[in-house]
This record gives sequence, structure tokens and C-alpha cells, in this order.
Amino acid sequence: MRGFSFKGRHCSEYGVIMRSKNRPILSGVNDSYLQIPGRHGTYLFGGELADRTIDLECAILAGSLPDLRSKFREISSWLYSPKRENLVFDDELDKYYLAKLDGQIDVEQARATGKFDLKFRCEPLAYGGDIENLFINDQVTVFNQGTYEALPLFQSTFIQPATEWRVNKATEYIRVVRGFAPGDVLEVNCATGAILLNSVRILESLDWQNSIFFAFPPGEHTLNIAPAGVCNTKIIYKPRWL
Repeated sequence: MRGFSFKGRHCSEYGVIMRSKNRPILSGVNDSYLQIPGRHGTYLFGGELADRTIDLECAILAGSLPDLRSKFREISSWLYSPKRENLVFDDELDKYYLAKLDGQIDVEQARATGKFDLKFRCEPLAYGGDIENLFINDQVTVFNQGTYEALPLFQSTFIQPATEWRVNKATEYIRVVRGFAPGDVLEVNCATGAILLNSVRILESLDWQNSIFFAFPPGEHTLNIAPAGVCNTKIIYKPRWL
């Protein structure tokens, strides 16, 4: 039986039967259009992806009316959250949405049976689990299996002294100029723009005039670290789907 999990708990644990009502294949886009008098058509001002709304039809069968009311209390506690939580569907167990219940839950009740609709407001993208790859001889090839760009995190542990660190992707690179000693751990996060050395922020060491916090479009990408032989590096990224 198809169902879903929310906050790490499956709907079957609460006796909830799910039927997917609306799971959009693509979220909307916050585009703006401007009509100019005397001009055919409009000017398009492209926007960002909008939140995705997922609608589900659900039902529950109880042994008695008091039992039904008790189950409703359990379900309300399960579905409530002040923040977005992981929403996973049985037919896509390798992906999750960051979702929050939107609006109140109205129930259509007949004896010890209840029917209700759930509306989840989600971030526009679906996410996969973290993928880690090690640089071998200061080089790594990664494959973004998602359909949207992925934002990498680099973690380098220095084994030799160095005066800079640089990761290259084709013509783009991130360069940090700093005196590094063996045992130092550098973390560069392309999602947040954070640069940490031994857990302390060192954004002032970024070569900001030339560095780009790059992303990986879908497909294969090769990266390398310079200078060679001074650190052991791993890359962590999360595939995302439209």
C-alpha cells in the first residue's frame, strides 16, 4: 500500500490510508510580466522557484467513535510542527521534501470512519541524501544525478604547510589565502558562503575578487586541489530535483 512518512513516522503507524491528490511535477515560478503601451507582448522578469504545494486525500477507520477521536488526537500531534520537516513518499524513498502542513484539517466523518485532506507547503525542490567523494591525488570526478544544480561542501585536512588553498572546476575556482599548518581543517561551504578554519570563520582570507562559490549542474564534473600534496580533501553534496 502506498503511503508517506512525515517527521520520520509512516502514516500506517496511525492507520492512515493515503491517496495522492496533487503532487505537481514542477513548482511554479515567481515571474513578473510588464506590459508597455504601444508594444506587442510583455517584458519578462524571471523570478525564483515558488513553494510547491502537495495535496493528499486520507482516510482512517477505527473500531468505535471514541477510538476514532483518539486517533485524530494522535494524528494531529504527529502532523504538527513549527518548522518544515522531511516528507517522504513510498514511491520515491530516495528523495524527500522539506514540508510543513498548511491550514487546518477538516474531517468528513461517518460513524467510525474519517476522511480528510492534507495540504503540505514545501520548498520547491526534492532532496536526496548527502553524497561524499574523496579527492585522489588531489583530483575527483563527481556526477550530479539530480535535475538541478548541487552546492558542494569541501573539507580539507592539511598534512603539509601551505600558504593558500584552491579548488578548481573548469574555469571557476575558490581560493583561500592563509598560512596553513599540518592538522588544520578547512571547510568551504558553497551553499552558505561560509569559510571555516578549525571551526572559526575566516571569510577575510577568501580571494573574493576572483573566487566563485560554484554549483554543479546535472552531469559529470572534474575538480582538482592546488597546491598538490598538501591536504586530504573530501567533497559533500546533496542532489536536488525539480
